[in-house]
Amino acid sequence: MQLRRSCLWLFALLVFAVTASACAHPVSLSDATIDVRRDRTNVEIQVLVEELTLHYEVSSDGEGVFPAKELRQHAESHADFLKRDLLLLDGEGRRLKCTATKIDTSTIPDAGVPQTQLKNLTVKYRMQFQSIGKTEFITISQSFGGPKAVLPSIMDCLVLQSGVLAEAPAQLLSKESLTVKIDWGTPPTPPKNWKEIRQRREERLAERLGIASYGGLYSFIYVTPHEIRHEVLVPLLTLESWMSLKRRDPDFLEVSEQQATRKKIEAFFTTRNPVFLNGQPVRAIVDRVNFFGLDIRDFAVNAKPRKVGVHQARVGIILSYPLPRQTDSLVGLRSAKLTWETFGKHAEFLRSIVYIHDEDPVEHFLRPGDHTFTWKARQDPSAVAARPVVAEQTKLSRPEAETVSIKLLRNVYRSFQFRDEEATYDALATSVDGRLLRTLYLQVRKSLQVGEQGNARSRVREVRPVGSTLLTSIPQKLELDLTWQTSGQVEHWGHIHSRDNEYRAQLSLAARDGAWKLVKCRFLGQKRLRFQTKLRTKKQP
Repeated sequence: MQLRRSCLWLFALLVFAVTASACAHPVSLSDATIDVRRDRTNVEIQVLVEELTLHYEVSSDGEGVFPAKELRQHAESHADFLKRDLLLLDGEGRRLKCTATKIDTSTIPDAGVPQTQLKNLTVKYRMQFQSIGKTEFITISQSFGGPKAVLPSIMDCLVLQSGVLAEAPAQLLSKESLTVKIDWGTPPTPPKNWKEIRQRREERLAERLGIASYGGLYSFIYVTPHEIRHEVLVPLLTLESWMSLKRRDPDFLEVSEQQATRKKIEAFFTTRNPVFLNGQPVRAIVDRVNFFGLDIRDFAVNAKPRKVGVHQARVGIILSYPLPRQTDSLVGLRSAKLTWETFGKHAEFLRSIVYIHDEDPVEHFLRPGDHTFTWKARQDPSAVAARPVVAEQTKLSRPEAETVSIKLLRNVYRSFQFRDEEATYDALATSVDGRLLRTLYLQVRKSLQVGEQGNARSRVREVRPVGSTLLTSIPQKLELDLTWQTSGQVEHWGHIHSRDNEYRAQLSLAARDGAWKLVKCRFLGQKRLRFQTKLRTKKQP
C-alpha cells in the first residue's frame, strides 16, 4: 500500500486527476493493482463496503448499522462478480484464466458497519491469473455489473511489473480497455526524480510514435497547400458505441469481418463531418480504413490485414478533402472549416493535433457546442504554385544549365502535390514539353510512391544537385547528364516517414515561348539513400 500511495502521489500532477464529480455517487467504484510477473499476474481489488450495500440491497437496523454477517456473505458472492467481469488479455488477445482468489473482510467489524463508515471501509480481493510468459502486452478491461448495470462503474487501475510501476495510473469506465507494454529485457526501475519521470515519458512517447495510449481516441488534422486531411484513430470498442459491427467471436474480429464493415465505417465518417474549403463544401475521399493491433510498428509500415482482438484493436480512418477542380485549384488553399459531429459516452470531446504546412503542431479541442476547426491563410497561397523558369539567356554554361535543370525538377515534383490528375498535368505543363508530359508523369508518380505506406505519395521537400556533365549547349537547347537527390516525406498519425533518393538522368532542355522546358528525360539510375520514421515535434528555438 505504501508503494501504491507513493506511486500515485508521484504521478498525480503529470498524468492523473480525478474530479470530485467523477467520484460522487451513485457510481460503482473499485481500486485495482495489477502486478505482472513472469510466472503469474497478481491482482488486488479493493471495493468499498458501501458497494455491497448498493449491489445487494443490504438494509441497516434501526440505528443505521449494517449487519456484519450479511455484508461478509455478499462479499463472498461479489468475488464471482469480479472474476466474471474483470478481463485480462495477453498480447494476442487471449483471455488469462483466474486460478486463485482470496477475500479479506477483516475490516468489517463484528458489530456491523454504521452508515457513516460505509465509504471508509473496504473489502480486498486478491486474485491470481495464469502466467502470460514473455508477451509484450497485457490488456485490462472491466464491465462490472454487465450490460444492464444501473450504476456506472469506474475502476482506478495501477499496473506494475514485478512490483514497479509500469504505466501511469488510469481510470477505466465499463467496457474501456487499458493496454500496457511489458518490457522483459529492461524491466522498469523506480524513478529517482521528476526529471527522470519526464524523460521516461518522452522516451515512451517517441517509441510509440506519439500514440501515448493504446486505448485513446486520436485525431490529426493536416492543412496542406491543396487539401485538408483528417486522420482519426479510434479504439474498436469506442467505434462500436457509435455503430454495430457484426462478428462471430466476441473477442476477435476476423479479416473477412473487417472487410465487410469497411463501407459502413466509410459512410459513417463521410456523412457526419462536413468540410468547406475556400468557402465551398467538399466531399471526403476515404484514403484508408485500417484495423490495427497493438504493435506500434503497424502504423509505420501500413501492416497487412490480420485478425485483431476487439479489446485491443484500433481503427484508423484517413479522410482527405481536396480542393474542387476549378480555376483557383492551382492557386491553393485560402480557408478551411471542418466540423466534427461525433460524440458519445466514450468520446465526450475530440482532441486534435493540427499540422499547418510546416508550422509547429498545435492542439485544438472539438466539443459539443464548439465543434468546428477553422483556418485562414496568412499569405497569398499562389506562392506555392509552379513558376515558369524564364530563359534569360539562350546559351548556358554547365553551372547555369545545372541550376536551370534543378529549378525545372523542383517544379515537376511540386506539381504532384495535387490529388487531381488534370491539375497535376496543368502544373507539369509549366515546365515540361507536351510530348514528354505523359511519360514523365508516370515515371515520377511511380518514384514518389512509398511502399511501406501502402504506396502513399511522398511530398518532395528538397531537390539538390550532386553533379553534372554538359553534353550539348547551343542557343535555345541543351543536353545535360545530371545526378540529383531528393528528400521526401509522407506524414500519417502525427509522425513523418522521410526518404532520400538519388537519381541520374540525361535531360534535354529547350526554350519555349521565353521559358525553359524539359523536352526529353532518360533515367540512367536510381537508388535509395535513407528511410526514417520519427515524430513530428515542435522546432527547437
